[in-house]
Amino acid sequence: MTKKKQSEKEVHSKKAVPENGSAQQPDETTEESTESQPSGAETTTARAENGKNAEKPESFTIDQISYQDPGELQEKHLRLRAEFENYRRRTAKEKDELLSYGAQHFIRKLLPIIDDLKRTVEHARRDGTPEDDPVLKGVALILDKLRGTLEAEGVQEIDAVGQEFDPEIHEALMSQKADGQPAGMVLEVFEAGYMYRERVLKHAKVIVSG
Repeated sequence: MTKKKQSEKEVHSKKAVPENGSAQQPDETTEESTESQPSGAETTTARAENGKNAEKPESFTIDQISYQDPGELQEKHLRLRAEFENYRRRTAKEKDELLSYGAQHFIRKLLPIIDDLKRTVEHARRDGTPEDDPVLKGVALILDKLRGTLEAEGVQEIDAVGQEFDPEIHEALMSQKADGQPAGMVLEVFEAGYMYRERVLKHAKVIVSG
């Protein structure tokens, strides 16, 4: 019986020892990685501290909200209403001016052409060209039609000869003495001036008595 029990103990001791003859060592890498990772409690605590440090939205109480006087609000309302009324009147005036004087830029470009045609007719007549000359008649007809068209649009030639010099509508090129004429009178028109309704499109270039 004693020998049989000893043999069974030897068998059990051989099974407990690994085949390579050495005892199994604990995995140091696993233990180190486990120690390096924070626990769930530590993570929760860190998040709570970060939440405390985050900026909180600014809050106001009723006492901190400024109270506006009804009289001040009424004054602001009246001021805004006046500003809007001024804006409305200004835009209405600009619209009326655009409708009334929208063609002035085009008309101003036509004035030199009219002046050239007028000088052509005057030179031809001064040189003794007969009135029945077909070229003279054609140019004079074109000039008359252009003048009639512009007059229908409100364009008028400025009447300057014999009038007192007015810097608003006249442009003095030179002055000369004239017997029987007081100073500051228009003696001659060198280049005609034009009015477009109530606006001066072109100043009349004149010679003034000195």
